Amino acid sequence: MKLSVLLIPLTFLSCTLSIKEETDFKEKRVINTSENSLVLLDGSVIEDSSFILDKYPIPGEVEIFENEEDFETARPKQLFSALSSSEIRLHKLGEIRWVYLGLEPSAAWPMTIQFIENNEEIDIGTYDVSQGTINSKIYELNNSDSKFVFKIERGLQQSSSEIFVSQLKRVNNNWVIVSSKESQLDNLINKFYDFLSETGPSTGTSLVALNLNASNKTEIISDEISGMSKIKLKINFARAWAALRRSLQIAGYKILDEDRNGGKFFLEYSLKRSLLDRRPDITSVEILVEELSSKECLISTNLDVENIELSEEIISQINQSLS
Repeated sequence: MKLSVLLIPLTFLSCTLSIKEETDFKEKRVINTSENSLVLLDGSVIEDSSFILDKYPIPGEVEIFENEEDFETARPKQLFSALSSSEIRLHKLGEIRWVYLGLEPSAAWPMTIQFIENNEEIDIGTYDVSQGTINSKIYELNNSDSKFVFKIERGLQQSSSEIFVSQLKRVNNNWVIVSSKESQLDNLINKFYDFLSETGPSTGTSLVALNLNASNKTEIISDEISGMSKIKLKINFARAWAALRRSLQIAGYKILDEDRNGGKFFLEYSLKRSLLDRRPDITSVEILVEELSSKECLISTNLDVENIELSEEIISQINQSLS
């Protein structure tokens, strides 16, 4: 009987302290995060889920905000990273604008379709999936018919795409590129780049666009006479020149000089022959870029058949750097 009498005041006192502690906690506007670790060492279970412990607390005092109004947190940009399987870059070469995407063209096709469908300024007019082209509906620009054209191609690198965007206008029943003064291309392609960065590769792969994955912009061919390997690039000279310079730097070659008009890169290369080898030592190598047409170029070395093994090695390294 005496034991029961003693338990009642203690129980009441315990409840009073719990209520007071809970009230004090809710009234606090600032929590010293340095004290969180003391609670972790206590070993007791915290039943109040509103008190969340930070496993890695920020030193000092953190202000707690209570906002009764609803608001929407902006979605962070999902920028493609070279460390992942996807990457995105915006390129400009003269009047040419294109987006490099580290995905197969069959994955780039539905993403491009989705961008146009979500865009309030343009609508899809016609498209040809076999050619990888999407034309917007024709609209009026300075009293002339105008349209945007998206061209999806496989990139130089493996599992990559290049999406070219151009703005055309009709002049005497012919479609010509809109001049930079009246062009709206930069604004559109910047929005396209932002869209790709924010959405990420979430739309999957288009089965009807799988044929776009089969094309290849790089090809190793053999010279009909000497049998030496060369690289055939299905791009114009300006792009081939820039891509070759970048690949040489990636491969670790030191460029001593370059002659763009002559289509030559002069590389530092040291090769000393053995005493039994009567061939002269090699101190430099020239990489040649030959323009076959407006959309094709050929890359080779200046080495002769006697140095075919060295030429094959250099061509192989350049091709690996390109792809």
